[in-house]
Amino acid sequence: MDKIKCSKELYCQFLLASQKEFSATTLASLKAEISHDKVTRWLGNTKLTPKILWEHVEGLIDKENGLLVFDDSVLAKPYSQEIELTKWQYSGNTHRIIRGINLISMLWTGSNGLNEHIPVEFRIYSKTEDGKSKNDHFRDMVLLSVHRGLKVQAYVFDTWYSSVNNLKWLNRLNLTWVTWLRSNRIVDYGEHISEKEIPDNGLVVHLKAVGFIKVFKMVHPQTGDIEYLATNDLDYSTLDIKKVAAHRWKIEEYHRGLKQTVGIEHCQARLARSQRTHIFCSLMAFVFLEVKRLKTGVSWYQSKRDIIQSAMRYYLEKPSISLNFS
Repeated sequence: MDKIKCSKELYCQFLLASQKEFSATTLASLKAEISHDKVTRWLGNTKLTPKILWEHVEGLIDKENGLLVFDDSVLAKPYSQEIELTKWQYSGNTHRIIRGINLISMLWTGSNGLNEHIPVEFRIYSKTEDGKSKNDHFRDMVLLSVHRGLKVQAYVFDTWYSSVNNLKWLNRLNLTWVTWLRSNRIVDYGEHISEKEIPDNGLVVHLKAVGFIKVFKMVHPQTGDIEYLATNDLDYSTLDIKKVAAHRWKIEEYHRGLKQTVGIEHCQARLARSQRTHIFCSLMAFVFLEVKRLKTGVSWYQSKRDIIQSAMRYYLEKPSISLNFS
């Protein structure tokens, strides 16, 4: 009877080492002492909460500085009719309706130009499971950040969370926010924001039921789309808003990295608990890649290649296939 158990350390190392296959079958094939069933049971019986993630990353961030950026991503599950937590939903990445799991993330990023991507909290949107909307999760995470003593420069989020109720609520908490507004958002008692002449240094306008805000007009560097950013800090400069926008645009790199380096989408387990365990371990494994990047300058993708190169060097020193050309 084997005594070796699956663990979050082993599973995270597996996610870091694997290049394309992230299944329990693959892990079992690499670790003879652990069966497929044992990995499956561990995924389904283990409870790894966002609080545990916070305990790991708390020491990596500056609570008195930086930004908290909110974003959500759909983890595609195209063949997932029987996988719990999945539902049909719009994907901003593919610009179409797909079946998947909606992951809402709160990331900390500093103001030192390193573009850190440190997930400090996350939620899985599943209203049938917990009855909460995306806005409920957003507010829960904001309050949690305040409770944990984070005093960041701003809370940054996209149009999904820019409702009047959310903005008023953040104002009551005396929190600085930066958000994106749709071009048809009404300001100054009847004008679309796109109809305003907005100078490079921003324009103070009135948003009904919220109060005076400062808006900026910017062009997305990749898509060329015109975007409207707004903040409740009327002293924000063009430089301030450009820095915030640059951090927000970098979030797409974070999501791409999660999917390509640690296989966050690639768990096909049916149980909700199994999916949650895999998602947690994927986030944790990514944190280790990010810490290495910040310390050494080695990219996430190069760290993955280094593992393969190490295995190749070991094989070349002790090849398992005998060659005879005589």
